[in-house]
Amino acid sequence: MPPRRSAAAASGQVIIAIDPHKASWTAVAVDARLRPLDALRVPVSRAGYRDLLRFARRWPEAIWAIEGASGLGAPLTSRLAADGISPTDVPAKLARRVRLLSTGHGRKSDEADALSVGIAAHTATRLHTAQIDEAVQPCAL
Repeated sequence: MPPRRSAAAASGQVIIAIDPHKASWTAVAVDARLRPLDALRVPVSRAGYRDLLRFARRWPEAIWAIEGASGLGAPLTSRLAADGISPTDVPAKLARRVRLLSTGHGRKSDEADALSVGIAAHTATRLHTAQIDEAVQPCAL
């Protein structure tokens, strides 16, 4: 029996995968064949957020996936939710496993981390839409 794949992988959708940090967001667009299509790194700011949206417009049906969407990714998760976009939360542990099992043998870079988030989002079967508790919601960008 073949391994189960996520709905995104089954539909051939592109995933905009995000590796968040305090000062920057790195995005990689990942196709259903688990290949990176393009990458972008932006500062955590209003201008950076606008640049991410502009980047994602190239794939209008894309799904967003954020590593640690309720942790370091919470500011971006909140901003996307305010704009009607519901990102998938990819646990850091899962993204780390993907990176360690990749052909690069776990070499760490923000772009490699974002790619591993995208691969995890495409291949995992039980990921959840990110939820931010309004009581602890981070301040707006």
